[in-house]
Amino acid sequence: MTQLTRSADCGNSPKNKAVEDLAIALEGGPWCGDLLDENTVWDPPAGDRVTGARAIEAAIADRSQAIRIDRVATHGKSGAASGSADGRRFAHVITFTSASAKNVAAIDSFRKNETSYG
Repeated sequence: MTQLTRSADCGNSPKNKAVEDLAIALEGGPWCGDLLDENTVWDPPAGDRVTGARAIEAAIADRSQAIRIDRVATHGKSGAASGSADGRRFAHVITFTSASAKNVAAIDSFRKNETSYG
């Protein structure tokens, strides 16, 4: 089972929690693709663009042992989460179809292998 450490940024914000849950899923944690549909586009850190909720779920090859979310922020139609998964730093930038955050239009993901700066 994946060890999860969630951020403190999601207290009263359902949109922040949705971004955090999606970031965890993209890093191989529990899947929560309910905001994704057949038009959602994901640009993963390595590889080709993936379109559609089922294809995105299938493209997540690795199941992380430990996922830590450091920060989550949302504003309008955008949200972002950063943290680490098994020692790899990541960031996911999420664009919703509207400010109500009911569906995800696009996800841009980034990864850094180092665990510290310098």
